[in-house]
Amino acid sequence: MSEIFIAFRLALRDLLRPKVLFMVLLPIVCAMVLWTLIGWHFWEPLTQWVNGLLLSSSMGQWVGRWSQGAVKFFSVVLTLMMLAPGVLITAMVITEVFTMPGLVNFVAERYYPRLARKHGGTVAGGVLNSVIAIVAFALLWVVTLPLWFTGIGAIVVPLINSAYLNQRVFRHDALTEHADRDELRALTKSNRRKLFGLGLVVAPLLLVPVFNLLVPALSGLAFTHYQLRRLATLRN
Repeated sequence: MSEIFIAFRLALRDLLRPKVLFMVLLPIVCAMVLWTLIGWHFWEPLTQWVNGLLLSSSMGQWVGRWSQGAVKFFSVVLTLMMLAPGVLITAMVITEVFTMPGLVNFVAERYYPRLARKHGGTVAGGVLNSVIAIVAFALLWVVTLPLWFTGIGAIVVPLINSAYLNQRVFRHDALTEHADRDELRALTKSNRRKLFGLGLVVAPLLLVPVFNLLVPALSGLAFTHYQLRRLATLRN
């Protein structure tokens, strides 16, 4: 497990460097602007739709007999829960497309300047990997929504889902520039438990207000450190 925490520590240190902070501002600003606009235009009809769904259910009707305010409160909570993965996915995609190449170059030049670039990844492969990850994440989020109301599930379930998305996307993107096809296949399919563990180490930071906007970039840095180190070890 030590290599996981080494990668996390190096990523956290690199994230605070001015050059890296400048790169990660783009996904943060874009995600905030996009979802502020979406919330501003669609908040009222979306909450009304969720409110209608609640009132059409037996549990919602039972709660409504006691308090209409409670129904509206749960409608707002459910709406926020539905929008939350959209914000995370948006920041993740923007980080992957626009920021990740710069982060990989930064880590490679600073820590692995002699690591040969064999360009084993393709744009199509990266897109397919991201689509699979996002679809699986969205399905997991919807299926596990009822567990949010079990108390501890409201914390544990989102962290597990986020850890899955982190490791699925960034374990691949960290290697596409440097690994050849065989190396890329081997390093993304082996040690999956540790890859998920690294995603799980980063995921709790999503609960920290404001700093959670930096988590997609931090994840990209952590997986770049971890995967490039594994690639260098494999070649040696």
